Amino acid sequence: MIQSMTGFASKTLALTNATGEKTNLSISLKTLNYRFFETTFKLPYLLSSLETKLIKICKQKLIRGHVYLTVHLSNPNLFRSSVQPALTIIQGYVDAINQIKEQQNIVQAISLDQILQLPNVFVVEESELDQNIEQQILAAIDELIEAVITARKLEGESLLQDLYARLDAMTQEINAIEIAYESSITVHKEKINRVMQEADLPYEALTKYGEVAPATMRQEALYAMLDKMDIHEEIIRFKSHVSDMREQLGSKTTELGKRLDFTLQELGREINTIAAKCSDAMISKRAINAKVEIEKAREQVQNVI
Repeated sequence: MIQSMTGFASKTLALTNATGEKTNLSISLKTLNYRFFETTFKLPYLLSSLETKLIKICKQKLIRGHVYLTVHLSNPNLFRSSVQPALTIIQGYVDAINQIKEQQNIVQAISLDQILQLPNVFVVEESELDQNIEQQILAAIDELIEAVITARKLEGESLLQDLYARLDAMTQEINAIEIAYESSITVHKEKINRVMQEADLPYEALTKYGEVAPATMRQEALYAMLDKMDIHEEIIRFKSHVSDMREQLGSKTTELGKRLDFTLQELGREINTIAAKCSDAMISKRAINAKVEIEKAREQVQNVI
């Protein structure tokens, strides 16, 4: 079953700190198509230590795509420890002020109000994340990942049906090209037979200088034209790639996006060669139709894991 790279899920979790106070944790997880695996996490400082672990979990389960994880705490202060004076910084301020007073002969005393107006005289340290809360958060994110995977599979089913439809259309076009090619080859072979019958030249038709008689030259030109417009091998390879792509879509492998894209590139090369080799109007029209289907399929494959 193929999976899309697009999915979204969200969840709100109620957390309680050591003193019994509660806060809400809102988590949203979104994935979009991307060539590789990429993450953009927006986490509160309290959860920053979990980022490496979360990246590993997402990489293992989501495999490919751009993963956006946003976590918001309704009351971040709930998990902070009490406010403490930055005694080292305050002592530095006092020493600097005393030095200024001594050099400038200032006798005015330092007041508490003045010290409190100075920057960074208090510190608020983040408390360590409680193991129970950490497990709740990881479990909630794991649920979101599973919900996103479910959404990806649902969209993958739609992609699968569309890709099968594209392959059916490609098969129809290549079959029509093969019929038109065989018909065109038959016409050209008949022309060659007529030229050969009209020429009916013996070996003496070649002069002593090795020059070829006009009728013989026309015959060789027609043979050269037949050789140039021979697209039998390209048709066989095109059908083989279509068959290979059907097998890929029916496999149980999860990571198919890049392989499918490479297969479609090969289909594009074969149909371009067919269009370049054969100037038949019907074949050119069918080749363009096949190119359109290939491009539509490539647009869809860009969103497959």
